[in-house]
Amino acid sequence: MLVHLLAALLVLLSGALAGVLVAVHIAVVPMLATLPGDRYIQIHRSLDPRFDPLMPTVDKIALGVGLVLIVLAPGWDAKAAFAVAEAGLIGVALVSELSNVRINRHIDTWAVQGLPQGWAETRTRWARSNRDRTWIALAGFAAAIVGTCLV
Repeated sequence: MLVHLLAALLVLLSGALAGVLVAVHIAVVPMLATLPGDRYIQIHRSLDPRFDPLMPTVDKIALGVGLVLIVLAPGWDAKAAFAVAEAGLIGVALVSELSNVRINRHIDTWAVQGLPQGWAETRTRWARSNRDRTWIALAGFAAAIVGTCLV
């Protein structure tokens, strides 16, 4: 019973994480790409506090649940599926911390007037990292679903 509850929780958490990232990828990123620099900075700064710290917390809780499932799940096939889900959650955290969060901190230092050279490339790098973590999150979510079907 505990394994089933934890598996459902992992699907819920990894699905929420993937869903938010998909929404950002298909709606927010294209909108941000159309904005002039000053508006880009203003809107980007207003979005970040709404996603952080919620999404990293969701990822961390899911990581803990995934670890427990790797240990408790019956059968190697379910354990392997939950391990892939866990790898997806770790991948999202790594891309987020090593790329998106660092870029966010860099953008926070910019003056709205007098943008630094290369600001558009920074915006493109952020979008590319977001795309990468979105695909990683979707793969982890799919693996969580598979693992849940196997328990």
